[in-house]
Amino acid sequence: MSKQKSLDFGQWLYYLRRNKGYTEQELVDRIGIAAIQVKNIKKWERDLEYPNLDAIYKLSEIYQIPSAKILHIKEQTLKEGIEGIHKWIIRWISYFIGFSIYGTIWLCRVILFVAWVWAWVWFYFKTLPR
Repeated sequence: MSKQKSLDFGQWLYYLRRNKGYTEQELVDRIGIAAIQVKNIKKWERDLEYPNLDAIYKLSEIYQIPSAKILHIKEQTLKEGIEGIHKWIIRWISYFIGFSIYGTIWLCRVILFVAWVWAWVWFYFKTLPR
């Protein structure tokens, strides 16, 4: 079975707005925050920008959805995006070095650990009095 992809935050905001029948300008007027303009709504719905807490609070009032749910969906979208980037990078590294994905993950962990130890030792010896 394949995992069904949920709507991301921007798609979900677009769906909510369209479901209520609001234009972008009408939503801006309903939010009533001077700094929020139509361009902000467009950016939110394309996941180029995320609303601040004041705007999230207003959106929760407008759509009658708990602000905790809006924050949860926003967080979930951010997490999925970051995980996707990491998986994409690891896949490319595995392709170029000819390791399996799990081998590449362990190789990256070892490299990061060695770099951390090296930096710690360098800093320790750099700070010794002479």
